[in-house]
Parts: sequence; structure tokens; C-alpha cells
Amino acid sequence: MTTNGIPSFRPTLMGGTHAVSTGHYLATAAGYRILELGGNAIDAGVAAGISLNVVLPSSTSFGGVVPILIYSAGQERVASISGLGRWPRAASREHFVEKRNGTIPAGVERVVVPAAADAWMMALIEHGTMSFEQVVTPALEYARDGIAVGATLAKSMASFAEQAKQWPTRTEAFTEDGRFPELGESLRQPALARTFERLIDVERINISLGRERAIQAARDFFYRDEIAEEIVSFVQDGGGFLSMSDMEDFSVGHEPPETGRFNEYEVYTNGPWSQGPAFAEAVQLLASDDLARLRHNTADYVHL
Repeated sequence: MTTNGIPSFRPTLMGGTHAVSTGHYLATAAGYRILELGGNAIDAGVAAGISLNVVLPSSTSFGGVVPILIYSAGQERVASISGLGRWPRAASREHFVEKRNGTIPAGVERVVVPAAADAWMMALIEHGTMSFEQVVTPALEYARDGIAVGATLAKSMASFAEQAKQWPTRTEAFTEDGRFPELGESLRQPALARTFERLIDVERINISLGRERAIQAARDFFYRDEIAEEIVSFVQDGGGFLSMSDMEDFSVGHEPPETGRFNEYEVYTNGPWSQGPAFAEAVQLLASDDLARLRHNTADYVHL
């Protein structure tokens, strides 16, 4: 039974100082670890988010996208970081219409500029208190030392195994002996761990410049230096459009969040480049219904 009387077989988790919630227990542990070390909510959020990039590799990626909402208690303000990459300049509608039958095929032709790394580091620079090394360490350990493969990850690994012939680099990224790990086994990602270590090395070299500039140096190493060159080379070798100028010119930005209302509550979401506005619309539709009358998890409640 929960504290509000809703029947549940799970215990209600309560705390007195801080709490973390994510889609994977190891990411939650990473965020909580940072809070226990004295980091603020943004430090913890970045640590948890990058950890998700490691422990849920079929859903998120350090080279992918990340919509971020940040609430500043001091300023009583919500900010949105637009962690979405742009299409490469060389990509065109005409190419996909004339050569791909109007479709965008799976693979490197649909690759946009990776935005997550920049978004995580911008959040850390502008709103955090810790170094990149401190917040990325849990994710580094998960990638380097391995994590136990649970049911969700096992399904992802099985799917990757089926696609291995089409995407052979997945075998390189997620196996050590050519066999994808199964339920209860360990998944290591040494290449991703090395990427984190290289970024940490750059930050350490520049730490005398101050926390923010050291993180910026690591960020630039990803977008303007060796890592960028490796990403561009991989994409272009596979027939994609990404170029060094696409990487060098990219940066995520702050923007006002979209807003909606759920009864007396104000709801904030990211912009139309995400699914945020649809969520705001959905909760406003729900606000017109008497959810309490329907009772938790009844057929009518679930149907609605």
C-alpha cells in the first residue's frame, strides 16, 4: 500500500534530502552517488543521463540526442536545452526523393550531428558545480568494467545479434568474442570507455584554466578534434553526409520551454523538436476528466 492508499506490491521510496529517478537502476545509482558526493541536481542529472547512454544503448547514446529541462530554484526559472542535432549541410530532400524513393533508409544517411555530448557538457558548464571527470566516472566504470545484462538489455542484444550482418560495427561495439551477451551475462563497452577516458584526459590537461573552460576543452575535442574526425570518417565511409564543418559549427542552445496546465499545475516541456508539446496537450486533455472518480488502474482509468 502506498502512502496515498493506492494498492501496490512495491514499497514506497521516501527520502529526507534528495531523490533520483531514471529508467535504469544503475543510472539512478550514478545520480545518487553524485548527490552524496556534494554535487547539485544538475551534476547528478548529467551523471545519470550519461550512465543511461551506457546501460540502455539501444535507447540512448552519448552520440545521440538529449532533451533537457532544468529548473533553477534560485531564479525560479525553467530552461530548455535543445539537445537535438542538425542535418548535415550536404543532405538534401532531392537526394532522398531521387535516389531513395522518397524514404530515408536506416544507416548513416540519416545521421545528424551528435548533440548529446554538447548538451550534457553545456548543462554542466552553465548549471553544474563538478568536473566532467567526476560526473562521467560512473558511466566510465559501467562501460569499462561491465554491467549485468537484465531482461530489457538482453532483448536489445538479441536484436543487435540479428542485425549484425547488416551493421557489423555493432559486433565490435558490444561483443568481445563475437557473441552478444545474454541475460545474466556481462556487457562491456571498452571503445566507449576509451572515449570517456580521452575526454577526461583533455579536461585534466586544461584544468588550470578553470572548471568551465576545462569542460569546454573536452567538448571541443569531441566536436573539433580527433573524435570529430573519427565520427566524420566513419559516416562518410558508409555513404553518409556528415562533415567536419557540420561538427565544428554545431552547438546546442537554451530556449524557453513549452508550457501547459494540468489543473493547478503548470507543465513544462521541450519544444516541437521533441515530443514535449504532445505531452503538454495530453495532460491538458486529461485535466478535463475526473481521474479520482475513475479509481487507479480500473479499466476506465487505463482506457483513458
